[in-house]
Amino acid sequence: MAGPHEVLGMARHLGIGTTEFLALYSDHGGTTLRFGADGKCVFLTVDGCKVHPRRPLVCRLYPLGRSVDKDGVEKFARFAKEEGCKGEFGADGTIETFLELQGVAPYIEWSRRYGELYGRMLGLLDRLDIHSKIEVSEAGKPGEGSKGETTTEGGEVAAGAAEEADRSPLSSWQDIDASLADFCAAKGIAVPAGIEEAIDLHLQAIREWLDGLEVRVDTDRGGTEGVTS
Repeated sequence: MAGPHEVLGMARHLGIGTTEFLALYSDHGGTTLRFGADGKCVFLTVDGCKVHPRRPLVCRLYPLGRSVDKDGVEKFARFAKEEGCKGEFGADGTIETFLELQGVAPYIEWSRRYGELYGRMLGLLDRLDIHSKIEVSEAGKPGEGSKGETTTEGGEVAAGAAEEADRSPLSSWQDIDASLADFCAAKGIAVPAGIEEAIDLHLQAIREWLDGLEVRVDTDRGGTEGVTS
């Protein structure tokens, strides 16, 4: 998994913007990193990880898996060593020490803050009764490709459409550079250059958007109260 804050860090490390990063290196609506035909992460090379200093939380935690229940209780599990992994496994040390060495603290905090906002988003979608999905033409049926194209026997157009949809961000908020450019232009302020500052402002932008949306929803529903047909 890769959140917008993690995408930003990796993009900055590579010297590119988040829009380009999402187009080149992400899948599943911009929420995961892309894997090659060999099943390996696109950033894994013979020399190691290309984005190691800004690797996502899930990579920092490996070989541990982390879960938090509804009461906020944190639990960890250990995964088996992946083939080709150059990490050193041992029984010495503590989980606390390992987490500190991997620098996970800010990533866990960012994930928590984004998670709270995404929870609000889902709640609003439920209130608005909004359910979205990506529909792709069924492979092999002539005349159902985009722009009048006809799918081939192998369904190449449909397959291409599916791949393109899968690599498009699920939400514009996934693209920090693009969403902050719009937010800062509307506010008449400069886009922060620092990663941490950009993440904080991005969280603020989402929060303000949700606040405004909730007000509109409440206003619209309040206006319909007492109306009978």
